[in-house]
Amino acid sequence: MKKLILMSLVSILMVACNPKTDSPRVTTVNTRNDFATVNAFGNTCLPNQFPIGTIFDSGAQQVSLYSTGAYQDRVKSFLSATVNPQEVGQISSAQWDTTGVRFQGVIKLDQAGNVVLAASKIMIKVYDSYLLQSTTAQPIPVFINGASEGRFDMQSGVGYVIFKDQYGDVRFDGRFDAQNFSGTFSYRNYVAFDNSTPAQGQLGQFMIARCAIIQ
Repeated sequence: MKKLILMSLVSILMVACNPKTDSPRVTTVNTRNDFATVNAFGNTCLPNQFPIGTIFDSGAQQVSLYSTGAYQDRVKSFLSATVNPQEVGQISSAQWDTTGVRFQGVIKLDQAGNVVLAASKIMIKVYDSYLLQSTTAQPIPVFINGASEGRFDMQSGVGYVIFKDQYGDVRFDGRFDAQNFSGTFSYRNYVAFDNSTPAQGQLGQFMIARCAIIQ
């Protein structure tokens, strides 16, 4: 499993370093907040632990690189607060693939299990098929600096956290144990790129190493 994860990361890095041909998305799409501010996410992971999480659909029937269908549509709807879905390529629903949805972040907890709002943040990146085709396309980032609410039971690890900005909010409902933090990811957009009705719903399941996000 660790070998598969590492190979997937290598594939993502190769896509960024060795793009193929131009795609319809010839410039970086509109993003939420500043992509340059999200490079530092402190974590306590060991070298053999993977610090990047995934948002996926374990029930999807199509999980190949160019997966289409409900999951892909949900990802495009999530991005539609700031991004035209027609500028987004194909996205795999698999937990690990060369396209998909990845995330990093910090969920800071106090001794009672309350989320320390100002010390928490989340960065979500969507890797689509245009990354394999373009000399200019970048992963589509959603960065929210600061949580709006959240609490976890320190005995069971069950809880939730919500991150909110002017474009919408994202919610992680789940449980952490000694190894991982996993559960379901949902979102609610407040705006749409074309002033239509904002999208909302559950995107899929998520998983990340506990050491990479719970502090």
